[in-house]
Amino acid sequence: MEKIKKLEVIEGVYWIEIPEAELYILCACPADAVKHMMQRGVIVARERDGVRFESGPNVVLLSDVMLQNGYFSNLAEFPVLQMLYRQGMILPGHPNNLGVKPLLLGSAKQIQAQLEYIYRGNYGLISREEVEATGVAPEVVEEVMQMKYKFAFGAIRKSEDLLDAQVVTAEAEEIRNGVTVRRTDLNRFEFSYGDEQVTVDLNLKRGANYRSPYPLGFHNITRQYFAVIHSGQGDGWDLNRPSMSSVLMYQGKIYLVDAGANLSYCLMALGIGVNEIEGIFQTHSHD
Repeated sequence: MEKIKKLEVIEGVYWIEIPEAELYILCACPADAVKHMMQRGVIVARERDGVRFESGPNVVLLSDVMLQNGYFSNLAEFPVLQMLYRQGMILPGHPNNLGVKPLLLGSAKQIQAQLEYIYRGNYGLISREEVEATGVAPEVVEEVMQMKYKFAFGAIRKSEDLLDAQVVTAEAEEIRNGVTVRRTDLNRFEFSYGDEQVTVDLNLKRGANYRSPYPLGFHNITRQYFAVIHSGQGDGWDLNRPSMSSVLMYQGKIYLVDAGANLSYCLMALGIGVNEIEGIFQTHSHD
């Protein structure tokens, strides 16, 4: 009976499962990696002690390179949020909160970049001073901060307090429970457990990209003097729709209101070229 199971989620993204060692590893995390895992059946609904939650990874292996063929390879925020909240690994009193933190694997540079990015994605603005700088009324500042502290269970914490991290080198080192990992080449890794080994290659072939989890039709939208087009009405967990975003047209110029996952695919579906974008309004911090 094989101890290590390997599944190609999409090109350049793999799932490694070692149930005996209680390790479930997402290898590479481009945009919408969570949705792809849902489609492949590695994230499913579970219930324990009357509490519903999701299965999923407890380890993320980062790509050695941030960009491949113009696409981000490391967007670990939503996989981490899925572990912390939808799996319940951070929720007080949750049956899946066993005191074991999610683990990030990769180069020191990529780990640090992801820790900083996840911190902002998780909390957004982090202090009264930052909220005040947006120009909102004092009573709104207080309301926002109360909401943030409630969401954060009383304290905004650094990513290092929520996650474990381990640098991967050419030497095999133990991750947890007897499982080791080593880098064999750029973006190529080997996992070992007992007398079994599997390898993953996170390199995209030339001209390849990380495909979208949802199909979109193709349109050639009319350029108008003023118009707003809702280009996405889903969220980070919606399998069938892009995350919320809009296209604003004004006096022949095109602006984006948020620019989420699979942006180039969404723009292409609307008949908009990237070179047409005049500017982007960002409403909050996410992918």
